[in-house]
Amino acid sequence: MPATQLRLPGTDLVASSAERIREQLLHGMREVPFPPRAVPLQPVLLPRPVYEELHTAAADVLRVLLKVAHHLGGDRSERLAALGVDPAECPLFTSDESWEWRYAACIARPDAFVTADGVKFIEYNAGGGVGAAVQTQLLADTWVDVIYADQPLFAHRPFKARADMFDAMCAAEGVRRAVVLQGSVADLVRGVSSTRYFDVEVDYLRSRGFDAAFFEPEDLVDGVVDPSGKLRYPVGLRHFTVQEWSELGVDWGPVGEVIEAGCQLIASETSSLLFNKKLLGVASEGHPAMTEEDRLLVHRYVPWTRVTGDRPVTYQGRTWPLAELLLARQEEFLLKGATGMKGEQVIMGRDSDAGTWHAAVREAVDRQDSIAQQRVESLRWPVSTLGEDGEVFTSRVAPVLGPFVIGDAPAGCLARYFADGQDGVISVERHGAAQNVAVAA
Repeated sequence: MPATQLRLPGTDLVASSAERIREQLLHGMREVPFPPRAVPLQPVLLPRPVYEELHTAAADVLRVLLKVAHHLGGDRSERLAALGVDPAECPLFTSDESWEWRYAACIARPDAFVTADGVKFIEYNAGGGVGAAVQTQLLADTWVDVIYADQPLFAHRPFKARADMFDAMCAAEGVRRAVVLQGSVADLVRGVSSTRYFDVEVDYLRSRGFDAAFFEPEDLVDGVVDPSGKLRYPVGLRHFTVQEWSELGVDWGPVGEVIEAGCQLIASETSSLLFNKKLLGVASEGHPAMTEEDRLLVHRYVPWTRVTGDRPVTYQGRTWPLAELLLARQEEFLLKGATGMKGEQVIMGRDSDAGTWHAAVREAVDRQDSIAQQRVESLRWPVSTLGEDGEVFTSRVAPVLGPFVIGDAPAGCLARYFADGQDGVISVERHGAAQNVAVAA
């Protein structure tokens, strides 16, 4: 093989040189948050049936979670109380409960492993602020349509799914096909100052015949509502979470103003119930609203997960006090805060000393603000990387996969992993993990 070509490990796929791939990838990812150091030379390559199962199972489990969330209580306050959520943390609810539930699950991305026992979803991220949809689109475009354009690779795309969703939404709500993206460059981190992250989706929506625009918060009200009070953009995307903006000091007040003016920004605030990890624990344990089919589905795709508290649980046929189980079988479990993001509030028993784990278990049980989850391990996939030193290396990585479900449709699959083959709590921002996508090969 010529020195200017690269064979993908474990496949018959051939690409151009590593340096050429780096140039093409970084061009495709320019001016958006993307780690520029150790650069992947290929996507994570999954068999087509596995790739499709990730998406279909993600949508199926999401529908069960939506049902369970709705049956947590008779009204909003009871549902929030059931998950221990302070209503002040969810300030953007509308008064239209029907609308809230219609668009609670319209954008979601679980975190998943492909294990020796099949696909397993370890948590669900839901809402307009679910991260990396744009990176997933751009990476898939670059791998499938540019770098490996002559190879039989396939990827679903987030932008198509979102445009299809807005098409259906505008028709259902009887409004004009005009969409506003609402976010902030200040929320993009890694020194990014360009609006390209938002502009690429605006351009895509316009190519689909939408009137589309992006506004920073300080420009949102004037951009969305004309002087007569008429909406220029009747629907839109909340490209943020209140929690993150509050931490960054970004004013989310204008978002409330345009919602009050009638702009339907999705996902609805009810999506915060689906984002709460306690919901996964409730579903894993079983809820009266679940059918036997629902229970079997969750048992198949969700590792054993329980809301923490001073109570008995059944694990592998034996009943234990929860704290006693977690302490006795430390290496089998991890703890996760109910609303933690980006790998925050996660502690793995396997990677903790006994004292640290004991204290974490006691705190989680006392505060009842976390879930305990059985640890599962990903199968490993060969991925080649161009290191910071200019050398190419191949490792068998253990990726956390993120199949997007948008408008109940498959929408592409994020992949994050440690390029050197380590495993553990994976986060691009906090732990330096590589960011990539999985595609079907």
